[in-house]
Amino acid sequence: MFELSEEQSLFKKSIHQFAKKELAPSASHWDVSEEFPWDSVKKMSEIGLTGLRLPQQYGGIEADLISTGIALEEVARFDHNCAVILCGSNVTGRVLLHASEDIRNIWLPRIAKGESMIGFGAAEPEAGSDIGAIKTLAERQEDIYVINGEKSMITFAGVAQAYVILAKTQTVKEDISCLFIEADRPGISVRALQTFGWKAIKCGSVVFDDVRVPVENLVGKEGNALSILKTTEEQRALTGIMALGTAEEALEEAIEYAKIRKVFGKPLGKFEGIQFRVVEDFTLLEASKLVCYKALYLIEKNAEEASIWAAMANLMGGEVAFKVVNDAMDIYGGMGYSKELPLERYLRDVKAEQIANATLKMGIGQKLFGEEFLPYA
Repeated sequence: MFELSEEQSLFKKSIHQFAKKELAPSASHWDVSEEFPWDSVKKMSEIGLTGLRLPQQYGGIEADLISTGIALEEVARFDHNCAVILCGSNVTGRVLLHASEDIRNIWLPRIAKGESMIGFGAAEPEAGSDIGAIKTLAERQEDIYVINGEKSMITFAGVAQAYVILAKTQTVKEDISCLFIEADRPGISVRALQTFGWKAIKCGSVVFDDVRVPVENLVGKEGNALSILKTTEEQRALTGIMALGTAEEALEEAIEYAKIRKVFGKPLGKFEGIQFRVVEDFTLLEASKLVCYKALYLIEKNAEEASIWAAMANLMGGEVAFKVVNDAMDIYGGMGYSKELPLERYLRDVKAEQIANATLKMGIGQKLFGEEFLPYA
């Protein structure tokens, strides 16, 4: 049975209180204005959240993955976009642990302090699930790389002060490298994308046209990108937790509403149809959270089965969260569909976590059937 320690329980309570007091009041504002929530980022940095997973020597607090999951779950209850920011800061920040000493010393403290956002670019217009199909090329010319290509669906596009991208340093499919690129380098252009949710965190495409970076901006070794991206597993499990955090808040709000909303002379919550739906959603929610936390536990232990659990956590998190929030909207009726309440924002935000499910199912299928059963094998 999974049980939080006393320290983790206190941590959960403190983050819950912080997020409810400091983040919840402005969450709708950032969504409507579509402004990046720098004020909220500053507040989160003041209690160490932007450097949760980063080493202490760079200003982080080196939290374990379970504690990180707890923090993101509670933040997502009150501002899903802020949870996405924390996930991006900590996951991409850990990728930079493989970068040069200069990059680590300059950029990791900025991330920990909430002063800089780093965008991560893997997907391309014609390469999503199949990373080997990327076309972005980093051509070595003596002591520089010249980078050409386009990365799509980058979080923090246009806001980030730098990007970490995957590119081919050779023309062979397997040769994929990781590069750090400052956002102010000549040849970089951003195309903003109007998204259904995640309004405050800016998604879009970033085009690299003969962008020149020194060879020291290589992260890790040439052709070795995929081996240093174990943080992908962390991101998947944490993304599942974030979606469920938002759904948990939606369900609690719907339950409280069902207790006071009267229909035919009695509270809505007295009707079995409502109770059964809530019971089912609560059960799915709690079961999915257990999968997510087990995934984080296995990743922390570097267990062989961690990758499949991380994929399941992301898959269940997205699917269950969307169902739970959608059911909560139904309980509220017409008001749930209006912008007077946050339910429609919750639904738009958790939908983003559901989008990648085809890729996740492919990854789980690979583990169950073997690589030879992949569609492109």
